Amino acid sequence: MNLISSKTLARFCVLGGIAACLFLSGCAEEAPIVTYRIPTAVPAALATEDTRMVAAILPQEKQAWFFKIMGRVSAVDRVADDFRKFVEQIEFKDGEPVIGELPENWKRGGNRAMRFASIDINTPEQQLDLSISQLARMEDWDALVTSNVVRWRGQVGLDPSDEKWSGAEELDWENADPSAAGEEDAAAVWVDITGRPENAGPPAMGSAPFAGGAPFAGGGPFAGSMPPADSGADPHAGLPQSAREEIAARSKAKGSKKGSKEATAKKDDDSSDADDAESKLKYDQPEGWREGRMSMMRMAAFNAGPEDSAAEVTIITAGGDLRGNVARWMGQIRQTAVSDEEVDAALEDAEKLEVSGRPAQRFVLLPPASGANDDADAAPTAIDATIIPLEEGFSMFVKMTGPVETVNAQAEQMKAFLKSIQF
Repeated sequence: MNLISSKTLARFCVLGGIAACLFLSGCAEEAPIVTYRIPTAVPAALATEDTRMVAAILPQEKQAWFFKIMGRVSAVDRVADDFRKFVEQIEFKDGEPVIGELPENWKRGGNRAMRFASIDINTPEQQLDLSISQLARMEDWDALVTSNVVRWRGQVGLDPSDEKWSGAEELDWENADPSAAGEEDAAAVWVDITGRPENAGPPAMGSAPFAGGAPFAGGGPFAGSMPPADSGADPHAGLPQSAREEIAARSKAKGSKKGSKEATAKKDDDSSDADDAESKLKYDQPEGWREGRMSMMRMAAFNAGPEDSAAEVTIITAGGDLRGNVARWMGQIRQTAVSDEEVDAALEDAEKLEVSGRPAQRFVLLPPASGANDDADAAPTAIDATIIPLEEGFSMFVKMTGPVETVNAQAEQMKAFLKSIQF
């Protein structure tokens, strides 16, 4: 074994100490300044894009049909031409559009409330949603078109336009049938608008821009901004301006007659000699129903049943999804949390019926037999509500709320009332 001499060992210690001192001395020195160049351009993946909407409105005798796509400009640009060809060649059979063979990367989507059909369109930038829906016709076709285009312009951050149809143009609809359109001048309409919605912003980190294919949170043109039924926001936002004016006039004139009801809108002074316009909402008021409290939210209101235990009947239009409204109503009458299984059962048990030519669903929601109501002194409340789909996610809600005994006793009158509604 070789042994290191004490003199050699001492030399190593001295050298090691000098190296340690130099190292420590270097650590104490101020670090050099390093300059970095920061890019000011936002990466393309994070940049906010404008929103583009392409849509068509096709007339039928009793209905207006809406075909619409809205999303990121880069995504809609890819499909706009194919979409226009698609609607230009649409045919109708028995008043409904025939959805034939679809272009590549288009496929039928699942059933969605308030729609006739949905089509999913895949693009590299975004999955787009083509919605197909309908709305009962009003007499003035141009007014119907203009009111919807103005609303759509607002969705993409644009002001109304003074041009005809607020800037929309006539669509060359190859399979148009003038006899089915109801009016010779009820032309098919094409809408192509691009803007920047007020709530637009870069997508959140870790999520795809407009995840799910919608340019706003919630997945639909009105989602996230639609008031639920009975909310304080304007529930008639989905109706044409003329219809909203008529509803407002009705709320001010409570002295309506029994039988078939027609709300009227006040005319301008220069047309005072003309008859007031008829409201599009008509119905037969059941025997024993009394006029109820009207408001800007309500198209009609009644009190039904005995004076001391009356139920209130209201008609409003509002947004919100079917399941959400049913779950909320169940929570109101039970005053407890409602499980998904209970909501599923209510949806399954809904009565399917037709109101004014539209598929509707009626829900008779009763409180539990006992034990679920926190307020033992409160009279049990029931809800008999019918949801009638309108256009673009809006619905008409016909709802009776009141004591269980009264709601049950008025079931047949409510059914007759629903059958009488026309709009």
